[in-house]
Amino acid sequence: MTLLSNNNSLFAIAAASLLGCATPPLPARSASTVGPASRVVDLPVGKSAGLPREVRVLVDEPVLKLASIVLRGGTPLPKHQSGVPVTIIALEGTGTVVAGEQRIHLDATHAVFLAPNVPHSVEPDAAGDLVLLVHHLGRAEEHHP
Repeated sequence: MTLLSNNNSLFAIAAASLLGCATPPLPARSASTVGPASRVVDLPVGKSAGLPREVRVLVDEPVLKLASIVLRGGTPLPKHQSGVPVTIIALEGTGTVVAGEQRIHLDATHAVFLAPNVPHSVEPDAAGDLVLLVHHLGRAEEHHP
């Protein structure tokens, strides 16, 4: 009886191992991604000296564009739109995203998602600095009226 129980246990272990081998491999990197599989990007610091509005593209791939925007001394980001979905995250500071008739508070604990072609602008609070991380899901022309 003990031998049968051990054989059943061995069978269960062997079956589990085989099932693990049968799982599909991780998907290969997309052919539309041209950069390295992983990388580190440096994020800006708002308290540094620089232009009132500083935009830097950190990643520019067919499937993703990642940009940092530093708005110093209360400088606003003028109204514009993107042909792809956009996520805006405040790394430092607070402000307001104006999207159509909506005024959406932005701080380090909230992100704002915008559908494609939504005209929007960003207004930093007071005269402080606002550091943004902006994800564009894909590539599209931006429209600045």
